[in-house]
Amino acid sequence: MPKGSKKSKYKTYLDKLDANSACVGIVTEGDSWFAFPLPSRPNVVDVLIKRFGRHAAWLRHESNGDEARLMMAGKQWEKLFKTLTRSKMRCDLIMLSMGGNDIVGRPLLPLIRQRESGMMWRDCINEQRFQQRLNQIEGAYHELIALRDDYHPGAWIYTHDYDKAIPGDRPIRVGPVRLGPWMKPYLDSKGITKASDQKRIIWYLLDRLSQMLQRIEQSTPKFYHVRTQGTLAVDDWGDEIHPTREGFQKIASKIQAGICDEFPSLPK
Repeated sequence: MPKGSKKSKYKTYLDKLDANSACVGIVTEGDSWFAFPLPSRPNVVDVLIKRFGRHAAWLRHESNGDEARLMMAGKQWEKLFKTLTRSKMRCDLIMLSMGGNDIVGRPLLPLIRQRESGMMWRDCINEQRFQQRLNQIEGAYHELIALRDDYHPGAWIYTHDYDKAIPGDRPIRVGPVRLGPWMKPYLDSKGITKASDQKRIIWYLLDRLSQMLQRIEQSTPKFYHVRTQGTLAVDDWGDEIHPTREGFQKIASKIQAGICDEFPSLPK
């Protein structure tokens, strides 16, 4: 290697796998639950990298704010495609955190109706549009499954659902920059201002996403859906949609236990 050159992430990944045939090769794609930027609150992947140590090699593609519909389309799909089809590529496990950003933030607006007098919380959900959105998210998962089947049929796909986030005025603060909140302002803008109704709506949407992932798991070989709903207590939320340091640890533990079901060489 020429003096001053920097070894690529891909070369580092392959070198680690070549040095230890028992090492598990893991490719990640996802949103802020895998890419959360504050060092004081290590995200799920950061936690697992530390726990798995020399027993796993990692190629990371996740990015904050990513939606499933964008991860499996355009430049992001092309980047993942190039990774999985590279010469000598070895992939034992693909980890996904995908779908949450498709139903919070601005993407939430088309899914809910303007509240009018007499409407119950359930009436505020535009069921037709929400089903279309779920179909889009499911299509993104199937796009990844097809990519796996074509180039790494022996690899496992692991994903998780999202715990039951509570709408509120709890943003992230990165220095002077405020990010979020991602649910309450959009619900407020539709006239849905009662806290209990906001919570019911968000929990309903997240439950439906979880049910969709369960259906994929039941019909897809080597697809593991880690049930993470019900993991976090109220105090485990550091902002409106991201866990605290301890909360990320709890979610990581659930995912770690699931991975070790199929990869017993990894530390439990």
